[in-house]
Amino acid sequence: MILDGKAVAAELRTELLSRIVALRERGTHPRLAVIFVGEDDSSHAYIRNLERTGERLDVAVEIERLPESANTAVVRERLARLGCDDSVHGVMLQQPLPPHLSIREIADAIPQQKDVDGSHPSNQGHIAFGRGALFIPATPAAVMLLLERSPHWPLRGRSAVMIGRSVVVGVPVAMLMLAEDATITILHRKSASLQPYVQMADVVVTATGVPGILRGEDIRRGATVIDVGTTLVDGVLVGDVDFASVAQVAGAITPVPGGVGPVTNVALMRNVVLAAERLAEGTVALAQTEHV
Repeated sequence: MILDGKAVAAELRTELLSRIVALRERGTHPRLAVIFVGEDDSSHAYIRNLERTGERLDVAVEIERLPESANTAVVRERLARLGCDDSVHGVMLQQPLPPHLSIREIADAIPQQKDVDGSHPSNQGHIAFGRGALFIPATPAAVMLLLERSPHWPLRGRSAVMIGRSVVVGVPVAMLMLAEDATITILHRKSASLQPYVQMADVVVTATGVPGILRGEDIRRGATVIDVGTTLVDGVLVGDVDFASVAQVAGAITPVPGGVGPVTNVALMRNVVLAAERLAEGTVALAQTEHV
């Protein structure tokens, strides 16, 4: 079974379009501002896709580019300024950042009511707490939306492995699966081995950026495999999973491209629309943590 991210994204866009029309009728045009520091190749591809998604949904996407040399103070100042701009509904800091910048020293400057990619420490904490997050980060939200369409949904009682522990994907995905009562193992670069954990898992999510880290012989027959990895190899976008071999064994699998990526773009836009709706209604109350 191929978990088709393009089809899921199309479903989500249909729902969003009616909400955007309602906002426009009230005089609100959803607007997302993205701060992009440096020249990361994979980020360029993601931003281009985000701009195209915004055009299709009539959500304004504006990219503020900062040079590779920008320091922490400059990035924090830009984030604070966008927080004071009432015409901006969503603010996102594109990651990965250049090596000299630490997200831990910057994330708390992202305006919380506009933190549509869920990177602020308060939002991350609410996700770990299991409720109260204003926004679910876009990529983790996409993973959960795809899992809902897999043979292993609901996750209650399932064994799940998260390969990767980044605060952008790995940790929030693990917390969201835990909130659905899955039994979670997190593996990372310091783990001694992927096995026997992967071979025992009903669900495997990988987000390492290491092409081919998973092959068919590594996984349990019938497992659901969600590939979040994106790496350019000789100009071609590939995932963490050796798709040809894993697809022969998995019960459900996401392709790269065409899996998590398209759903991530729409999940982010859904958060922008939600932020615009809250501003239009004058509400900033914390919401229950939900991925749908």
